[in-house]
Amino acid sequence: MSEHESLRKALSWLLEQPRLDQEAIAEASRHFDLSPVDEEFLHRYFIEEQRRRADIQSKNTRNDDLDSS
Repeated sequence: MSEHESLRKALSWLLEQPRLDQEAIAEASRHFDLSPVDEEFLHRYFIEEQRRRADIQSKNTRNDDLDSS
């Protein structure tokens, strides 16, 4: 298997899961025998990016509320 094939398979598997959280990422990491670096990448890609998007959405909602007053 190529160097990144396990990570690609884990990404594909995660996208099919009903939930994307730390537990699912840890399960994918075990199942696809990912390195700690690959697991950290998945965490940043899914968890931290979701938080960043939620923060942006929250700020946009608050700004819209202020603009409509």
